[in-house]
Amino acid sequence: MSNPLFHKNLMILDIEASSAEEALTFMSKKLIEEGIVKESFTQAILDREAEFSTGLPGFGRGVAIPHADPEHVNVSALAIGIMRHPVQFRMMGNHDELIEAEVLFMLALKESHSHMSVLQSLMDVIQNEALLTQIKEAHTQESLYELMSANIA
Repeated sequence: MSNPLFHKNLMILDIEASSAEEALTFMSKKLIEEGIVKESFTQAILDREAEFSTGLPGFGRGVAIPHADPEHVNVSALAIGIMRHPVQFRMMGNHDELIEAEVLFMLALKESHSHMSVLQSLMDVIQNEALLTQIKEAHTQESLYELMSANIA
């Protein structure tokens, strides 16, 4: 059974961005185009990232888990962005330290109570070096979708 958060068209490969803001804007616009989030989502995710950093180290493949409040979301989804080149995110819990993020897990969750279970599942992925490498090296939306579907309940 596939995870209702996953949509093949939200598996975004080879993102060209020179900053975290550019990457977040690019991905959030994709979510807007798909009707997943409201127009307000882009600014909300940028504002939240500025206040509460989401970068995390991940076996030499830094990640970020940006998200915004549920009022900016129409339908729950998880967009996954694979960066062509790493972009700098501030580290979660230490705003002064920078992480070179290669994979972005952008959460759009309609229900605030679901954040914790999804975040825990993502933390399991981030702590699995082999899986994180496979995610980063996925070459098609289909392969990334299948990989995520097989590893997140």
